[in-house]
Amino acid sequence: MRNDALDAFDLKLLELMQQDTQRPMAAVAEAVGLSVPACYRRMRRLRASGAIAREVAIVRPRTLGWPLSMLVMVTLEREDARTTQEMMAILRAEPEVIEAWNVTGDFDIAVRMIARDMESYDDTVVRLFSANPRVRAFQTLVVIRELKELSPIPVAG
Repeated sequence: MRNDALDAFDLKLLELMQQDTQRPMAAVAEAVGLSVPACYRRMRRLRASGAIAREVAIVRPRTLGWPLSMLVMVTLEREDARTTQEMMAILRAEPEVIEAWNVTGDFDIAVRMIARDMESYDDTVVRLFSANPRVRAFQTLVVIRELKELSPIPVAG
């Protein structure tokens, strides 16, 4: 769904849903200024169109025994589409990789990883990067403290 296909009600719904998907629809409808059935219809349309990709609980990794977080900046051996696609497929299949992006600049891929301890991180890095012929080099940044959590996307109205 393109942004120009969204009206003010849709934008307000998206803003509210990013804050709290558990908010009762009656409260959402009141905040948006629509009836409850109209809000349900619009929410179904926003989900079906892909404007809302998915609704999930964001769990802090530490809660489940993953206290370490790292950003790994990867330079590939070759910058062709096949090498990049193969590497992204490997990263998508790895549970410790919680986000990954193909980026511009000095690096080809940026990876957000979690680990239970430095030893398990090292084992994963050796397997994914050091021993991978697709990877020329990588650099790890260990996260000391999260300064800002995942935030809602600003809604321009």
